[in-house]
Amino acid sequence: MIKFAYIKNGTLFFVLNHPGAKQEFDNNIQSIKSALKFYNPSECEENSINDIKAFVTHTPTKIIKFEEKRKETYQERAHGNFQIKIKDENLKELVLSIQKIIKDKNAT
Repeated sequence: MIKFAYIKNGTLFFVLNHPGAKQEFDNNIQSIKSALKFYNPSECEENSINDIKAFVTHTPTKIIKFEEKRKETYQERAHGNFQIKIKDENLKELVLSIQKIIKDKNAT
C-alpha cells in the first residue's frame, strides 16, 4: 500500500494509496521511528531524519486504456410458455408483449 517515500527537510514522507493503510501506518509510526534510531539505512546516511509523516494520494499510478469488450450473447432458454394472471390491463399488455418477443425469438 506504500506508493513511494521521500525525504524533505529532515522528514521522511510515506505516500500511501489507501486511508486504511495510513491508519495502520499511524498506529506503527513510533515503532518505525525507534527502529531508525538504532539502524540508519545506507540510503539515508546523507540526510538526518527528524520526523516521519504519511499521507494518502488519490492520483492513479498509471492510466488504463478502456477497451471495448466483445458482447457475449447467450441462447434464449425461455420458451414463453407461462400463464399471465394480471388484472391490470396496462401491465398485462406489457407482459404479453414480452411473452410474444420470447416466443418469436425461440421460434427461429
